[in-house]
Amino acid sequence: MRILPGAAEAVKRLNDLGYPVFVISNQQGVAKRLMSDADLAAIDEKLHAAVRAAGGRIERTYYCTHHKDDACACRKPNAGMLLCAAADYDLDLPASVFIGDTETDALAARTAGVGTFVLVLTGKFAGKPEAAVDVSRFPTPPDFVAADLAEAVDGLVRLASTRER
Repeated sequence: MRILPGAAEAVKRLNDLGYPVFVISNQQGVAKRLMSDADLAAIDEKLHAAVRAAGGRIERTYYCTHHKDDACACRKPNAGMLLCAAADYDLDLPASVFIGDTETDALAARTAGVGTFVLVLTGKFAGKPEAAVDVSRFPTPPDFVAADLAEAVDGLVRLASTRER
């Protein structure tokens, strides 16, 4: 696992802004036996440790380890993991933000009723300029697009300030 530059610090900034941070991720590598549950737990601990070292906190991670053909309710684009997090932590999903890097993230967020979806151009869209990303393929367009998590936090700060006016 490699943490993207500035990501751990961006989580700290989200925490400082009052956002609890959760990781919601499909990890079918476990179902495919490309990694074990213990491997995934070690990766998860490394992620949490990097964020802690930057002064931030991830409240909890939710992983779907099912195969994409298993038709489970938790695997994105289904909303199961988001709804579970909302129930576990009494989250107000319409007032929440989901930052993701795929169409399945957008669909899971919108299906769960999350109020703001931010598309980051990492992962699937890494290295592509915003103009090259066809957001018409998304179930609903993102509220905004950011190069990475740090830029997404900057955008959330701007969005909050315009909503306060």
